[in-house]
Amino acid sequence: MAENQTTTPVTTELVEPPAVTPSTPVVTTSQITTTDLTPAVNGSGPGPDPLYPPEGPDPKGTTPGAVEQMKQETPADPSQGTGIEGEQVVWEGRYSLRNFVGRLTWRALATVGWIVLAVYTWGFGRGDLAPVTIGAGIVLALFWLALGWRMLQARHSHFYRLTTRRLFVSTGLLRRREDQMELLGVKDVFLRQGLLDRWLSIGTVVVVSNDSQMPVYYLAGVEDPKRVLDLVWHCARSERDHRSVKVDRI
Repeated sequence: MAENQTTTPVTTELVEPPAVTPSTPVVTTSQITTTDLTPAVNGSGPGPDPLYPPEGPDPKGTTPGAVEQMKQETPADPSQGTGIEGEQVVWEGRYSLRNFVGRLTWRALATVGWIVLAVYTWGFGRGDLAPVTIGAGIVLALFWLALGWRMLQARHSHFYRLTTRRLFVSTGLLRRREDQMELLGVKDVFLRQGLLDRWLSIGTVVVVSNDSQMPVYYLAGVEDPKRVLDLVWHCARSERDHRSVKVDRI
């Protein structure tokens, strides 16, 4: 049997939510200014910013202008910087001209002999000895020129500099080479002198290091070599002791 079913229409009402009063005032975009995020500098500005506390930023170098300040603090002089703080020049020297005393004496005696021969040849009418005298004079002049060049080359081709941390050896006249040795690597220092060298107070100071590329340095022809030897040894010992103290403190 068919039953009659009635459908009741359902109506939906739109209910507006109640007005909510915000506890925090709303800030519009137009009210935000860039000065609110700028830290105070030299007492001016809106005040301290949490990004830049009064005790300074962490890590350092994040403040405006830090890059420019670091550039200004970077030393332009290559002789100053990290690793060579407090380095001082202890001694500087060159190849001493005292090393040529023997050769100068020999040539001076030869020159006196040639003058005597020249006086005998032309003063006493011995024209037959003129070719020999002229030849000897040319050879003697060449000896003097060679010695002058050798003295110039030796004097300006060898330069030595000792600091509290390093030893520098410069060689060469037209093409210069400069080698340096860390005094921490000095193993031994000794002196080479001949009999005439001891009389003239000159000699060669030999410095031995643990460097495999250049283990031996020669300070050739220096004046007062015993003093130079003592300076190299004391500076090397002081550098080792100083570095040992720093390691112990760490």
